[in-house]
Amino acid sequence: MSSIIVVFGIAVALLGAMGLVRPTGLIRFVETAWQSSTGFYLAVTVRVVLGVILIVAAPDCRFPDVVRILGIVSLIAAAVAAILGHERLRSFVEWWIGRPAGFIRGWSVAAVAFGCFLVYAAF
Repeated sequence: MSSIIVVFGIAVALLGAMGLVRPTGLIRFVETAWQSSTGFYLAVTVRVVLGVILIVAAPDCRFPDVVRILGIVSLIAAAVAAILGHERLRSFVEWWIGRPAGFIRGWSVAAVAFGCFLVYAAF
């Protein structure tokens, strides 16, 4: 399970790095991913799967309590997204992609840090 967390952490860090280097590329990726309801359901499913993996793998991680809490937060985020629905979240995504490049880069720094933390915690 820890290797799945490492892979996910690397993916998050790479997406964050893309947003740092080229915010418009990240914006295009987010726009494309949220255009269809399939992307929405995929995002909810990924959050549920990630949440379960984090909770199950937490005892084997360096920071088990933090990883478990992140898993719970992921499950809550999936539930909130499902309750809000595709259209409301799409409105939020449209607001997010309309922000200046500095704002996107700030979120990207957080994504890189989060991804690196997951990789570190999984070992």
